[in-house]
Amino acid sequence: MQRNFGSWTQAIGTVISAVAGTPSNVLDEEFREKLDLIRNELQATGNALLADAEETWSLDKLGNVLQAIGNSTVILGLVIDFDEVTKQELIIKGNLIQALGALAGAFENPDEPEQAFNVTGNLLQAIGNSMQAIGGIAELKNSVQDKDQQKDQEQEVQKYQYHDLEEKPSDAELVQVMGGWIQAVGSVISLIGQLRSNEENAGDDSSIDSNANDE
Repeated sequence: MQRNFGSWTQAIGTVISAVAGTPSNVLDEEFREKLDLIRNELQATGNALLADAEETWSLDKLGNVLQAIGNSTVILGLVIDFDEVTKQELIIKGNLIQALGALAGAFENPDEPEQAFNVTGNLLQAIGNSMQAIGGIAELKNSVQDKDQQKDQEQEVQKYQYHDLEEKPSDAELVQVMGGWIQAVGSVISLIGQLRSNEENAGDDSSIDSNANDE
């Protein structure tokens, strides 16, 4: 039951993350930032529940612990009043820690057929988190360069006069968006694997009880 709830919470969090990270004219920047915070809280909670559900130490437990730490690191970058560079660095590090955690979980009994969903889901989450980190690094680099190069006053005036013009997302933002959706797909696949595993375990338990009653 706890593993199911943790898997659902994590999956919902990653889907919210993908929605929040996708450029949209419907959702304003402030609302998307709130969604990003909510998704990290959900993911951190879900991963913590999954880690707690593991009675013995394993790569799966380590992976969930690392992912919870990664989400918590991102939350620090979002809520604490650091300068923008520090915020971005925390978010990048948080995504990298999550990617490491997903990789650790993918190597938990990878040869077992019933683990196919878990392995695939964790690998996709690792890829997605890595893409988000890479996009964040590129975005941070671009923002630092922009600060170093002063824009002339004419550009500033034009930007102010035409502030309602739609700005195309940068390559770094697109990488982050794709990474968010890949991570979301991975978490949903992991959820499916968890639900299938629970069904198989329930079937095995029923078979054992039936055999015991026959004896």
